[in-house]
Amino acid sequence: MHQIDLKLGKSRLHDIDRRLILSTIGLTLIGLVLIYSADHSQDVKTHFTRQIYFGLFGLVLLIATAALPPRIYYALAYVIYVVSLIGLMMVPVAGIIGLGARRWLVIGGINVQPSEPAKIAFVLAMARVLSYRGTPLSVWQVLGLTALISLPPTALVLLQPDLGTATVFPFLTVVMLAWFGLPLRVFILFLLPLISLFLLINPWIITPVLIVGLIILIKSGVKLFGISVTVALCIIATFAAPRAWDQLEPYQQKRLTTFLNPAAEPLGSGYQIIQSKVAVGSGGVTGRGFLRGTQTQLRFLPEQHTDFIFALAGEEFGFAGTTLIIILFLLYGWSAFSTARRTKSSFMGFVAVGLGSLVLYHAVVNIGMTLGVLPVTGLPLPFLSYGGSFLITCLACTGILLSIGMHRREL
Repeated sequence: MHQIDLKLGKSRLHDIDRRLILSTIGLTLIGLVLIYSADHSQDVKTHFTRQIYFGLFGLVLLIATAALPPRIYYALAYVIYVVSLIGLMMVPVAGIIGLGARRWLVIGGINVQPSEPAKIAFVLAMARVLSYRGTPLSVWQVLGLTALISLPPTALVLLQPDLGTATVFPFLTVVMLAWFGLPLRVFILFLLPLISLFLLINPWIITPVLIVGLIILIKSGVKLFGISVTVALCIIATFAAPRAWDQLEPYQQKRLTTFLNPAAEPLGSGYQIIQSKVAVGSGGVTGRGFLRGTQTQLRFLPEQHTDFIFALAGEEFGFAGTTLIIILFLLYGWSAFSTARRTKSSFMGFVAVGLGSLVLYHAVVNIGMTLGVLPVTGLPLPFLSYGGSFLITCLACTGILLSIGMHRREL
């Protein structure tokens, strides 16, 4: 029996995903280099030192999460989800305020952001629902259960307020439902009302999109009742958009309007985007060199150790450095989705897709806002941006993915 267990253990170690480890280590080390540079511009080493400690703790957690078999995650998925909701509910009561929002809890003298581990908890709970092995569920039952899982964390994060993080949960819901095999017409049914929110902003672009969507629904066999409900929801969304806009915080409104025209306030809300573009563009092909960036070292670029760390990479290491970062993220995503395809367990497949999408979504949104092609949301860049809660969460994602890869032959 001991020999069988030993052989099984060696087999699992042989199956460990080296691409995932390479991309994780590479991105984390690049992040430390960039944070060191950001600290150097302010003649401090506070963030760099703390990030090392966060990384070491995250490494221990990575090993621990990789050592746990996926059946443990399956058994505890709902428990972990409920605990994460309790953490989010404690934020409005006992949380501390920073950067105009109440998002952190102080635990043992350390600031912890509950919304970060809540992302992993959400993926585990969604995977448990979508891998249900009992009586087959109807499409509407699946949608109802996933809504029941996704709405609470989304609403609690919006209350902080943290619009950027709140978008993570709906995105992961859509991706995991797509992996589940939800019909395209169902996605369109829900997508058209969302698109209608922007109808009054630009009717010349939005109206044709809505018409095409309705034609697809009709061609796919959606009945008249479904079409009528969709049209009604589109009308409601169109006229509700101004009220929804008024509910946003002033800084959130500024971020969206600045995205459309950053030059309107070059010294105000558009300053970050303009300086970020200048930093990336000034790096050229190979960059200005480590600690030699003018935008970053002269502190023209705000939040260069967190939200705009990719711009720092662009200035100091140029197109070559930023391409390497993007390749490592693609390698991470490829590894996660390859693991999802190869695993025999549907639960493990959903978890792999969810965690891979979680990391890639943050990367795409952060890089997009750095380049000015997406609004500034405040989402950090995985493994690179300074922040203990997020770095530890990302390393835990890697650990769980490694566990899935090593147990992929199990049901």
